[in-house]
Formats: sequence, C-alpha cells, structure tokens
Amino acid sequence: MQSKLSIKKRDRISEVKIMLMYLLIFYLMWALKELWFVKYIDLFDEKTSAIFEAIVKFLIWIVPAWLYIKYYLNNSPVHYLKLNVNVKKGLLWGAVLSLVLGLYFAFGTYILNGKSFQFSLSFDDYLNSFLMAGIAEEIVFRGLILQEINKKFTFWKANIITALLFLIIHYPIWIYNSEFFVFGSHIYIFAVGLLFGFVYKKTGSLWSVVILHIFHNFIVTIS
Repeated sequence: MQSKLSIKKRDRISEVKIMLMYLLIFYLMWALKELWFVKYIDLFDEKTSAIFEAIVKFLIWIVPAWLYIKYYLNNSPVHYLKLNVNVKKGLLWGAVLSLVLGLYFAFGTYILNGKSFQFSLSFDDYLNSFLMAGIAEEIVFRGLILQEINKKFTFWKANIITALLFLIIHYPIWIYNSEFFVFGSHIYIFAVGLLFGFVYKKTGSLWSVVILHIFHNFIVTIS
C-alpha cells in the first residue's frame, strides 16, 4: 500500500514538473518572439508579415499544446479540448454572450462617450488579433492549462491561476509597445481571463470561449 501511494505521489510530482517545463518553454519562446523576432517579421509587407505572424503563433501555441495532449496525456486533442462536445451549446452561448458584449460596448461608445466604432481594420487585425488570438489562446489557456491545473486544485483556484498566466503572456508585447505600466490593462485582462474560464466551465465547450474571445478582441479594437 505504501509503495503504491509513493508511486502515485511521484507520478503527481512528475506531472507538475512536466507542466512547469511546458509553461517555461512556452513563455520563453513567446517572449523571444514578441521582444526580438517581431522586428524581423515587421520587415515584410503587411500581408506577408501577418501570415508569417500567424504561422509563428500556430507553431508556438497550437502545435506544442496539441502534441502535449496527444503524446503526454495520451488523449485525443479534439476530445480533451472539448471541441467535439456540446458544440451547438458552445456556439449558441458564444454568440449570445458576444451579442451582450457588443451591446455593452455600443452603449459605452455611442451613448456614454458620444463616439462611434472605427471599422478601418487591417488584414493583420482579422487574421491575428481576432481569429488566431481567439483560437490559439483558448486552446492553450482554457483548453489545456485550466484543465490541467483543475486536476490539482478546485475550479476557482485553477481559474485564478490560469487568468494570472493569461495576463502574464501579454507582458512581452506590452513591454515592446511601452504599455506595461498601464495598470488598468492588468486588471482588465485578468478579469477577462476569469470570465472566459467561467464560460468554458459552464458551457463545457471550447467553442463558446473561442467565439467570445474573437468577438471581444474585435469589439475592443473598433471601440
């Protein structure tokens, strides 16, 4: 009995070490991209740099997470990420919550501030700020990290940790753009991370937060 308990304890420690190693490599690679490699991506014309940006994000975010689930967790990435369960529910709630969010921002923009939405968007906005951000970031943070941390902690503890990690991944680009000391952004992104985690938990579908994330980035950009 003692031997079995020791084996289980070692397995849990090993799981934590593997996840920490994954996170360390992931954050290091993304920081290098945002603080250094981005300068070389920006040397290309707008469409080429946008496509290159999307490819790099795909390789740093989606591919490692997919391989982690498939080969380390020995699970189907599609099933583990909840891409094939509660699909209709996820799409419906993603659309409904996006509508509510849109009405909220429209009220703030048009009524409270007396302004209007700005629809002069670039190809990079559509490809990376909206589409790739919504898909890649939700696969990694809500799909993988939140679920893995939730194995060790209660949901809300796991959600808080994941929201903090979601906040920290924004730091390299904020540093690059000299926006790190806009402290309101820290609180806002942390709150958004908590909301996305809660929606994912309640709907049981990654599609709900993918759609909500894409629309959130869109509405924030045009506001």
